[in-house]
Amino acid sequence: MNIAVVGAGTGGTKIIKTLANISDVRIVMVVDQNADAPGISLAKELGIKHGPSIKAIEEVSADLILEVTGKASVAEALTEAYGSKCEIINSTGSRLFMALVEKNSDTLDKLNSQITAVNEASSKVQTHLGEINNSISNVHNVSSKLLEIADNSNKHIIESDKILQYVNKITRQIKILGINANIEAARAGEQGRGFSVVAKEVQDLADNSENNAKEINKILDMLSGEVSKIGQQLDGLKNYSDVQVEASKKVTQAVEKLLAETGA
Repeated sequence: MNIAVVGAGTGGTKIIKTLANISDVRIVMVVDQNADAPGISLAKELGIKHGPSIKAIEEVSADLILEVTGKASVAEALTEAYGSKCEIINSTGSRLFMALVEKNSDTLDKLNSQITAVNEASSKVQTHLGEINNSISNVHNVSSKLLEIADNSNKHIIESDKILQYVNKITRQIKILGINANIEAARAGEQGRGFSVVAKEVQDLADNSENNAKEINKILDMLSGEVSKIGQQLDGLKNYSDVQVEASKKVTQAVEKLLAETGA
């Protein structure tokens, strides 16, 4: 539908704004004697033909003329010139139309304001989600690193246990040597007394080494148990991190979709 608007004041400007957003409607002419009227300025911005006289309507093919000046003389002139060519809505009908337009305009303004608020909030949420994602990613990396450290610690404990087993083996051999030395010292009688003292010290050293090795082994066992518990907790933390990362991705995608749908 091609529409001509006669009157480019405040009311006419609102009508032009509203009709310009309707796909099935085309404003083909805006008329006002005041070249500085807001509706004329808007027509220039929108690329709509405009003129100072109703005669300009002859240049276009209009299906409907909206007279929004409120002047009876203008309505009569329009009826006389174009009454037989197209429909004309005079100021009375235009006032009703303008009331509807103003109501619609207020609603659109509120809706646009709400959309703007949603976009601003969504942008902030998106920013914070980015920070949260980075934080979760860092926690995830730390968890993985700690798991690696715990695994390495467990390997070191196993290696230490092997060394202790070797020390225990040497200790047993020393004890056997000490026993044999005592036997030989006893056979030697008085001459083997000094050797007997040395053999006893060797046996005492072996006993002490064995006891210390047992204590170290207990500590390693406890440490191995604690490292195992830490590993289990870190596994759980890593799983939680994986869930958080996935949830954050979904929220981010939802916010991005919201921003796209609201035209942000």
